[in-house]
Amino acid sequence: MDRRTTRLLASILLVVAVILIGIKNFQTKSEAAATPPKKGYIEVKKTTYTDLEQEVEHWKQKYEDLKKKKATPPEKTAVKTMHLYINDGMTSKEVSKQMEKAKIIKDANEFNDYLSAKKWQQSIQIGDYKLTNEMGMQEIAETITGNLPDKQ
Repeated sequence: MDRRTTRLLASILLVVAVILIGIKNFQTKSEAAATPPKKGYIEVKKTTYTDLEQEVEHWKQKYEDLKKKKATPPEKTAVKTMHLYINDGMTSKEVSKQMEKAKIIKDANEFNDYLSAKKWQQSIQIGDYKLTNEMGMQEIAETITGNLPDKQ
């Protein structure tokens, strides 16, 4: 073989190699783009996947925290009992403040407003009453006024 034939053969092989490499790269990219994801799956970007993994870890931690919180029994508040002495001439505000001070009710003004809404401020009866912090506003009001519970 002479030089010209060798060069021609080498040139042809080089062109064929370049064409084959180009075809292979094009096929790989087009196959990846043309292949739809399997049924029931979706494609996500890597950044989106990473964000989702972090969110999963966040929710797992929240779940564990809630599990721990639920596992620990709630603190029982001590039952507070009070003997309330209502004397002649005491106002509903004075009675409410005594109960708030003894921690039978949380807010004296709220209780006084409750009595006012029911129009029971003038119905408070003189006497000695045993009250606890487990009693609701209605039960306390009914006890110290002598009013019967509303029937609905």
